[in-house]
Amino acid sequence: MECSNLLEAALKKGDISKSLFQGSSDKELIIDLQRTLFELGFEKELKLYNYEADGDYGPATVKAVAAFATKNNYTSDGTSVPNELCELIVQRHNFLPEMYLLWAIHSADLRTKKYISKGTRTSISAIQTFLNTIGYGAQLNFAKFGADGFYGNSTRNAVIAYTKDNNISSDGDWLSRPVVDLFLKDINVFYGRKWMDHAPKNLPSGKSPLVLFEASNFQGKPCRADVEFIPALEKINGYAVQANVKIHVTSSFRTTTNVKGAIVKPATYSNHLAGHGIDMNIVYGNNSWANSSVLTKYPNVPQPVKYFLSLIIDDPELRWGGNFNTKDPVHIDDHLNKDRAVWRKRYEVMQKAVQLGEV
Repeated sequence: MECSNLLEAALKKGDISKSLFQGSSDKELIIDLQRTLFELGFEKELKLYNYEADGDYGPATVKAVAAFATKNNYTSDGTSVPNELCELIVQRHNFLPEMYLLWAIHSADLRTKKYISKGTRTSISAIQTFLNTIGYGAQLNFAKFGADGFYGNSTRNAVIAYTKDNNISSDGDWLSRPVVDLFLKDINVFYGRKWMDHAPKNLPSGKSPLVLFEASNFQGKPCRADVEFIPALEKINGYAVQANVKIHVTSSFRTTTNVKGAIVKPATYSNHLAGHGIDMNIVYGNNSWANSSVLTKYPNVPQPVKYFLSLIIDDPELRWGGNFNTKDPVHIDDHLNKDRAVWRKRYEVMQKAVQLGEV
């Protein structure tokens, strides 16, 4: 499955601690771990000041793993990474796009009043994801709505409950400085000291090819993409409108954590690494969800889902992962990697912009 980074793929195979331990020879997987911890903010512990991980599970990696574990209330001396700890590392890494958006809100000039309800769907989704992560899923009714990017009574009630628990007065909408400071304080609990240093490069700015795509029928995680993938995303959104479904994004552009050095040939030619692919669930009807276990049954899926997928399948410029040799039914891309030279060009542009800040 081309959409998983190495840690996620290894987790699916069994006991990852047999590969991730002090002295292990699994250099490629250790590089993936080191670079993930680097992005999580533990560069001081790693003694790593760029993306050039060495693949040596030595004292520095032990220290970084132990520091992450302590931050996340997991008991570990850092000498190995069992599945449960690895799953936590991957989860925290997957949350980073939302955390970058909250960092941007915190860094904004709040002298002009800002309100959650007037934000983008992406920013509202980020706040919903954060609040669910720290225990306010019941108030959000997260099990039903997820991070849908809509500001309603559930989101308001969750913000009020959260701020009240922290002795801050809030109407559940105004992003006052005390509220935004509280957001960042509670995010910092889970991450290393340097995680915020990566935020500016992971958000659209200036001439960067990285964009945040928003559209009428997109929801879920921030949809980060190459600017050249926007026409395909607009087409996907149009098909979702036709089928009367919502695209709930679960993954889009990924910083590559499975290579040596900053920009080299990756282990796979995943279109996620070039910003030309998304993973998603489909929301249809009265807020019913079609995840991978449903989508893999195509064409025996609910009619709106079937119609949407048929539109993707019939489009000559798009691919649905359910048709891959190794099925990946939550994936859609534009087959950029059919031409490796073209793929590599966009891969290098995107990764240089985000990893190195070069545009």
